[in-house]
Amino acid sequence: MAEKDLYDEFETISNQLNNLNDRLESLKEQLSKSLEEKEELEMENHNLRKHLEKLGYEDKDYGANGLSTSRLNLEKLYRKGFHVCQQFYGSHRKEDEECVFCYGVIYGNHEKKSKK
Repeated sequence: MAEKDLYDEFETISNQLNNLNDRLESLKEQLSKSLEEKEELEMENHNLRKHLEKLGYEDKDYGANGLSTSRLNLEKLYRKGFHVCQQFYGSHRKEDEECVFCYGVIYGNHEKKSKK
């Protein structure tokens, strides 16, 4: 391989590494901003919940089967054939197989309701 070819290849790889480094720095900044925003939102959410408790607010948004709205949404996703458990979240349930982990997430201390 000629010296010029080696030098050109070295320059190409060097430029690619520099571009990759720039992209990594950009991603790092975006991640930092996202984590900071997440922390701020969590703090705001916590403060709002404390304020609602002081006002005597109780979450009475429960469905006919005694599940909260969020659990009803998880139940709906489960019935559409998706896992809602931490282990397999978002993956399709093959042939509508039942998942004890999903039932635990959806029903927690509630009894399992019959499937519709």
